[in-house]
Amino acid sequence: KSSGIRKTNMLPSSLVSFSLSKITVSPSLASIGFFALISIEDAFRGKEQTIGVRTVEGKLKKFKVSVPAGIQNNEKIRIVGQGKPGVHGGKNGDLFVRVKIKNDERFVLDGYDLRTNLYLTPWEAALSTKVTINGINEDVSIYVPSGIQSGEKIEIEDRGYKDGKGGRGKLILDTKIMIPKHPNEQELELFKKFNEMSKFNPRNS
Repeated sequence: KSSGIRKTNMLPSSLVSFSLSKITVSPSLASIGFFALISIEDAFRGKEQTIGVRTVEGKLKKFKVSVPAGIQNNEKIRIVGQGKPGVHGGKNGDLFVRVKIKNDERFVLDGYDLRTNLYLTPWEAALSTKVTINGINEDVSIYVPSGIQSGEKIEIEDRGYKDGKGGRGKLILDTKIMIPKHPNEQELELFKKFNEMSKFNPRNS
């Protein structure tokens, strides 16, 4: 069973920084732990990132660490020998970086599944349509059935986040039916005609 800790040696410094916040200090093990925020896409693809850590003397020490593709939320990366100096001349402790994967404007990570919004016009929802979704690593074409409602979900297998076993979770599309915020005269006229001829009332259905 995996301990949830990835082990890495220190690499030469510099590049893009993690957003870090200190979480623990263990005097007995001379180890130090930090949170690191990383985007869903960087976590999915993997990336080398630079972390900056303040020493007890206040100096900034930089390390470049390799974040493996598909790292899991709350998984730890262990940087060997870069923690606090050992007690009584013992070996230095290790530096632990706990990875926190942050949601972005496109995706929300839900276990191994990725959730995103699917925006549709009323006529697309009523008549059915084919749309192309920008997935995390590829475009995905889907068929939207007629009569789909706002709030309904479309699930696409094996297009979600990596599960650490060679597979992937689902891409879940949350349907949101949108109307024009500023309809033109022709659109308003069509809406009026539809309102006059339709007997549909969602409050009574």
